[in-house]
Amino acid sequence: MTRQQVWQTIALDLKRAANYLEAGSNNKADYYLAEAKGLYEKQKADETMKKIEGFIKFEGNPEDILLSGSLISARV
Repeated sequence: MTRQQVWQTIALDLKRAANYLEAGSNNKADYYLAEAKGLYEKQKADETMKKIEGFIKFEGNPEDILLSGSLISARV
């Protein structure tokens, strides 16, 4: 996958996880959060992504996780 595709996958996984958390499907949400976190840890953040690193969340409030996915999508 290209760098852009990996970032898009991370963003989509975060958005899916947030939706599953909101719906109460914690097992599915945990799966997508783990996948997104694994991909994120392997990626090297460039200048654009370094600016939003503090806002990227992999746990907690579904709205925060959804915001993380949206911020990544906007930067890709």
